[in-house]
Amino acid sequence: MAKVLFVNGPASGHVYPTLGLVEELAALGEEITYVSSHEFRSQLERLNVAFVAYDNFLSRDNPFDTQLYMSFVLKILKSYEVILPIVMELAERHSFDYFIHDSMYGCGTAIADLLGIPHIAACTSFIHAERFTNKSDKEANRLQENLLLLKRFRVLAAGIERKFGLKRRVEIHNVFFNEGNINLVFTSEQFQPFGGTLDGRFKFIGPCLTNRFDSAANCQTEERDRDKRTIYISMGTVYNDVRSLYELCCEALSSFDGRVIMSVGNQVDLNALEGKIPPHFTVVRFAPQLEVLRRSDLFITHGGMNSVNEALYYHVPLIVVPMAADQPMVGERVAELGAGIMLDRHTMTADRLRDAVEEILHTPEFAVHSARIGDGLRAAGGQKKAIEEIRRFKEAHNIKR
Repeated sequence: MAKVLFVNGPASGHVYPTLGLVEELAALGEEITYVSSHEFRSQLERLNVAFVAYDNFLSRDNPFDTQLYMSFVLKILKSYEVILPIVMELAERHSFDYFIHDSMYGCGTAIADLLGIPHIAACTSFIHAERFTNKSDKEANRLQENLLLLKRFRVLAAGIERKFGLKRRVEIHNVFFNEGNINLVFTSEQFQPFGGTLDGRFKFIGPCLTNRFDSAANCQTEERDRDKRTIYISMGTVYNDVRSLYELCCEALSSFDGRVIMSVGNQVDLNALEGKIPPHFTVVRFAPQLEVLRRSDLFITHGGMNSVNEALYYHVPLIVVPMAADQPMVGERVAELGAGIMLDRHTMTADRLRDAVEEILHTPEFAVHSARIGDGLRAAGGQKKAIEEIRRFKEAHNIKR
């Protein structure tokens, strides 16, 4: 079968959506070399792929320091100096037939020029999210700061072009969104804003869920029942250093008649939460998210695209509290389609959060709309649809193996 290079970023919201696809490709005999950061080694190697690790370049910076669009683009561009040398070394030892890359962190356009092979983009966020994350009045008012960042971008881009001998000029839009010959979109046309306007290069496949081998410590849940409901709280793996928000959740849900599972990540000092955690709370570093969502009645989330897709897949309504990046856009879409409520973390109070929880749990329409979107995600096809599209892609590019 074909030899496949898969290049991804150092973020679970980008890696986790691809695990089901990788599992299917490996089962079909494709020889996959997967490039990402160290923390995903065990999950990828379980899928019988060759894993090549780099240091997590995102861990060096404050994840909240991406309020300006150009600062986010610069952060992505710096990853080229980490990823491209690894790819060039791999290309000297392997003859890849095609490669798959994350549309944001995968350096896809640059690698396409260097290797000269057909490529597929894995799109784990909304398509053209930059058009929405770069539209605020606050952004416009900081024009001078953006201009300085633009100059830094051009200097850094020119250096990368020279260093790696890139044939094509590195442009801002290609750094943020690396379009492939085809683009696998891990959501549905229904959930994607203006999804019907995208052309045939964009293939909506929905979530490709599989066992992530998450730790299940202290997170066993009972089946949903009407009397004892379960609320799941998680701010993801990058933007989770928000102790004040967890304390606010404890206050808002202190009298909730049900169970609350709160995943706080590895940055918050659990000792600092002692005495503030109600008895019906289970607080863990990491939860087996798919297992918990299957049995949850409400998900309070930062609005990462992967987390939101997974919740909707299991028909769970949401309260979205965006932190950064494309999360405000995702939260707006959830609210627009009636599947949840978006709250501003800067102005949210315990009373406002409590009211939102009560509104969702006592208004059946939120669950109805969530289920409708979830059914659309399931109908998109997941792994089966992705494999069909890759087969067509291989035929179109005369990849025989």
